[in-house]
Amino acid sequence: MKAVGISTHADGIQIRPLPFPSLYRKGDVPAEFYRRQASGEAPKAELNLRPAAFLRTIIVPDGKFTKLASERGALLTFVICGELSVTSGAGQTTNLVSGDVFLVDADSASRIVPTARGNCRLAQLGVAADWPGPDAKPQSPGTLTPRRGNEPNIKHLYQGKDDRTYFSAYPQLFPAPPNEWSVPRTPAGFRFMCWEDGFIDWHPEVINNLAIFLSGELELESGGDRAIETFRAGDVCLASDRTGEGHIDRARGAVHVALIVIDTEHLW
Repeated sequence: MKAVGISTHADGIQIRPLPFPSLYRKGDVPAEFYRRQASGEAPKAELNLRPAAFLRTIIVPDGKFTKLASERGALLTFVICGELSVTSGAGQTTNLVSGDVFLVDADSASRIVPTARGNCRLAQLGVAADWPGPDAKPQSPGTLTPRRGNEPNIKHLYQGKDDRTYFSAYPQLFPAPPNEWSVPRTPAGFRFMCWEDGFIDWHPEVINNLAIFLSGELELESGGDRAIETFRAGDVCLASDRTGEGHIDRARGAVHVALIVIDTEHLW
């Protein structure tokens, strides 16, 4: 994972490392923690979500990308696949690939025109002008586990009528034609987490989490058909199994993930 902030100044574009707040977890986590929340036996944990004005996605054709700033405000953008290149005023080019994330402030967004390659796909959040805020810290790149193949693994993990979980493809994440942003959706908020080498036995998700994986490898196992899906940098999973049997998590290496919480009425 590479995280950078991109801004414009009198001497051109500046690219700098981007610190951000993230919850760190290492090792196994008791599944009962989630089961009790899902059943109502325990209050839901405080998530410390950061506000987001919208979530949207785009498929970017190769060439100059001129639509980065078609929404107002500070923009936090995730590279799902392909590559974006930005050249600073000093002539240094930064290449952003699957799992990388960059922040552009409101004043600079319209003046930054990256170059896209390789069927680039992006997901973008509208964030507060003061994000990442005083709790921001430099983050390690995490474990570099390359994706197998060029296409991202994009799945929906949902609860069936039998209260067991199943995977389905999730093409709805990129519904718009190439070079057009999708209709903005309203998230409840977002946060970052890094989980290193851990396991959670059968448990429900409790809330609707759209997870964008930035590093490492997370394996999810569903209960309905015992399917196993592996997610690496740039892959995405919408987990909406809020009750029932749930699923199993296995984290390998340092797994950075952006978790975007979406209320049920705003799912698509």
